[in-house]
Amino acid sequence: MPSIRSTIRKVMSGRAFRRCSSIGSGAGSVAAGVLLAAIALTPTAIAAGGASAAVAPTGAAGGDAQAAALTAAASPAVLAAAEARTAATGSAALVAAPIPRPAYLSPDTLVLDPKRRLAYTALSTAAAIAVTDLAKPDAVARRVPLTGNPNGLAVAPDGSRLYAATGEARGVVEVLELPSFKRVATWRTGGHTPSGMALSADGKTLYVANRFTNTVAVLDVSAAGNGRVLAQIPAVREPHQLALSPDGKTLAVSNFLPVQAATAPDIACELTLVDTAARRVRANTVLYPGAQSLAGVAFSPDGRFVYALHILSRFGVPITQLDRGWVNTSALTLIEVKDASIFATVLLDDPDNGAAVPHALAFADGGRRLYVALAGTHEVLALENSAMVAKLEEFFAGKVKIPNVEQKADLNYSLSFTAAFKKRIALKGRGPRALAVLPANANGAGAGGGGGDANAADAAARQSVLVATRFSTALEKLDFTGGDFPRVNSTLLPLGDEPAPDAIRRGEANFNDASICYQQWQSCASCHPDGRADGINWDQRNDGLGNPKNTKSFVFSHVTPPCMITGVRATAEKAVRAGIQHTLGTRQPEQFAADIDEYMKALRPLESPFLAEYRAKDPKGRGKKIFDDAGCADCHNGPFLTDRQLHDVGTGDAEDTGRPFDTPTLHEVWRTAPYLYDGRAATLHDVFTKFNKNDKHGVTSKLSKQDLDALILYVNAL
Repeated sequence: MPSIRSTIRKVMSGRAFRRCSSIGSGAGSVAAGVLLAAIALTPTAIAAGGASAAVAPTGAAGGDAQAAALTAAASPAVLAAAEARTAATGSAALVAAPIPRPAYLSPDTLVLDPKRRLAYTALSTAAAIAVTDLAKPDAVARRVPLTGNPNGLAVAPDGSRLYAATGEARGVVEVLELPSFKRVATWRTGGHTPSGMALSADGKTLYVANRFTNTVAVLDVSAAGNGRVLAQIPAVREPHQLALSPDGKTLAVSNFLPVQAATAPDIACELTLVDTAARRVRANTVLYPGAQSLAGVAFSPDGRFVYALHILSRFGVPITQLDRGWVNTSALTLIEVKDASIFATVLLDDPDNGAAVPHALAFADGGRRLYVALAGTHEVLALENSAMVAKLEEFFAGKVKIPNVEQKADLNYSLSFTAAFKKRIALKGRGPRALAVLPANANGAGAGGGGGDANAADAAARQSVLVATRFSTALEKLDFTGGDFPRVNSTLLPLGDEPAPDAIRRGEANFNDASICYQQWQSCASCHPDGRADGINWDQRNDGLGNPKNTKSFVFSHVTPPCMITGVRATAEKAVRAGIQHTLGTRQPEQFAADIDEYMKALRPLESPFLAEYRAKDPKGRGKKIFDDAGCADCHNGPFLTDRQLHDVGTGDAEDTGRPFDTPTLHEVWRTAPYLYDGRAATLHDVFTKFNKNDKHGVTSKLSKQDLDALILYVNAL
């Protein structure tokens, strides 16, 4: 077996390295060219002794940064250490290290402290919280450092503590004492990438969504509990945001992605309802077919409904046009809490103007109005919620008609129903990810008390909403005045400075921008959230019609050509430009696409949530040996676990029978279900059993249950 030194030399002299190293200078393209900045070992090697990483010096620039990083990666000391750690198995995977980046703010989560008239904003790529004094809107926010990037925030009801969910594979909650912001505790959540959080009304129980271990941790945050984990409640797939009902009896969990096989006609993500007293799942409500990227979730103030924001993908038709929501639409689903049934799903789009990537929502005025952050179109949508619900109830009772809607299911195709109830407000910032309605005392409306109903009506007409936009350095405060379709005044509350965007940052913004799409129906992130995959099959014209293919992750796409499942694009660069033209329906300047290239090149796999289990259960590398003996390593080899070739592994169906498909990387395979070219395999177990006819896709038919489990655990740990 070749040594690590010879493997590195081959990679450094190969076409992938030559292409990336010739991209040119500049911070973004340099960073993207650093393919071998570190040596990340296989799980077997990590279990045996850990990995040694060499990272490009942050002060290097231009070609010097490439040279420095590659020299570090290939230095004799690093090579010797890596070879020593992998001597037992003779295997190593060369994977690029995280690229040193400027500290952009990326405001992503927002909570209010009404007691102190403060707003806390999670700076999700700056490992900090910004503290905005709402009484001093011109003052730059105070910055409170954290030990990791925050994914979620929560404030104790009595104002004594601020909780921040940070960390990735070893997720924690950082506890800050208020008003000093002194860190007084760090509690483990027992899961990977803690995200959304919710606090009980008495402030004694904290719920945390562990996104990549598919659980909700229940923490005792009382004085006696000291952050003890009371339970891990199972979710479905990638629990993202949480909300507690007004009576505290029900917890809603938004599962971000579908869990079914992509060939299932009813594939959709699910909303989990948890009985908080019993700490068990009460129901999993499957949304309408095509629902994915389920993000924002909130209970109506009266506790009757859970509102869920998501994309509604029209996967059943070929991508031949974009008009009238042909591919992706943006939806709001109302779920009855009492029986977990869907009351209605309505669209937020207009007939000729998509409301792409809905991301967060907040109620105002006792539920009369609902505000929605549209991350893709850089807008906030104000929805007259009470009036809309009343109209729906009248329709279901047969008292009124809705044009072109005959039954409940027709609503999720109607692009005109919500028109009478909404107003879209363009923002100054880009990419709104969170919003919060200011209470009257923080906003100034209704201050001074008295006035009865007149004051209440006045306060409702003078609402203010704070919006956190990812690609900006300020909160945006929207002041609404007057009637059902109010006038809006916008002001910016500074969060601090950040460096000018490099190519990677510009590419991230472009990737998430639906305003460059024809009629704003979608962004790249609509089908590739976080640069990964939506779990849906799409029928694109690039390889014929009537043969849909599953969405692929973009991790390592630029160094593992060809691209697309059938290899119809020779390089990822060509695929990016074809996607802009044919999937977004526009033409953009070359620099726009080049920046997206840099963003995609900078994507790195997360540590697997299965790695700890693999270390504990398979210290001798049994799964890796089965992987090799079954012939998996014949194609899934090299630094990116792919031979970059097309193979017929017997999985083609109908007109794709006998067709060769591109060998995908196995890095982060745990995150990319469903599997195979058409997503027919919901799990890796299905790949190796149901859909491996004649052992053409690895010799797995004779494996014992124990061997099969070991193989699956190994692959999931990559």
